[in-house]
Amino acid sequence: MRALVHEIRNHLAVAIASVEAFRDGVLEPSPARLTAVLQALGEVEVLLREIPRGPAPDALRVEARTIDVCAVITNEILALEAVAAERGIAYVVKRCGEREAACERFVGDPVRVAEIVNNVVSNAIRYTPPGGRIEIDCRRVDEGLALCVSDDGPGVRNEEIRQIFEIGFRGSASPQTEGSGVGLALVKRFVEEHGGTIEVEAASGAGAQFTVRLPGRKAHAARDGTISLL
Repeated sequence: MRALVHEIRNHLAVAIASVEAFRDGVLEPSPARLTAVLQALGEVEVLLREIPRGPAPDALRVEARTIDVCAVITNEILALEAVAAERGIAYVVKRCGEREAACERFVGDPVRVAEIVNNVVSNAIRYTPPGGRIEIDCRRVDEGLALCVSDDGPGVRNEEIRQIFEIGFRGSASPQTEGSGVGLALVKRFVEEHGGTIEVEAASGAGAQFTVRLPGRKAHAARDGTISLL
C-alpha cells in the first residue's frame, strides 16, 4: 500500500505541475504535452484500481504486453518537464535520431515503464539545485533500450551505492530534500521484473548518473492470460 500511495502521489504531482505551468505561461500546452498529462492521469487510474480491497501482499505486479515504449517514455519525460521548469532546472533530452521499429514492438508493462522513468527523473530533479542541469538520454543499445539520467546534484557516496535501492534508505544528501526512500527501490524491482538492470555512478564533475537497461524481450502467454517475459 505504501508503494502504491507513493506512485499515485508522484503522478498526480507531475500532472498538477504541468497544468500550473500551462496556466502561468511557463510552458505551451501543446498536443504532445497534453498527451503526456493524460498519460500521467491514466497511470493514476491504473494504480487506484490496484489498491487492495482485502489482503494483497503483492499488488504491484508486472503485466507485460507489446507497447510503443518510445511513446511511453517520451510522454513521461514531457510531463516531468514542467516540474523541472518550476524549479529553474535546465532539462536536456537526447534521443535516437530515428525511431526504431523494435521500440514499437517492445514487450513491457506500460505503467511500470512509466513509473521507472518517473522515479528516476523525479529523483534527479529532487536533488538538482535551482539553476542546475539534468540530461536524459534514451536510445537502443545492444538490441535493448538504455535510459541514462544524469544530474549535477550532490551525487552518491561510494559507500551508499549498495544501499541506494533498498526500500526506506535515504542517503547523506536526503535531509535537504523531501522523499520517502521508496521510489528507487520500486525502480529496481520493476526493472528487474522486466529482465533489466539499473546502475548508479558518479557523473562527470559532480552529481549522479542512473542507467536503466531494458531488453524488451518477446513474451509468452500464461494460463491465467497474463504475459510473462522470457
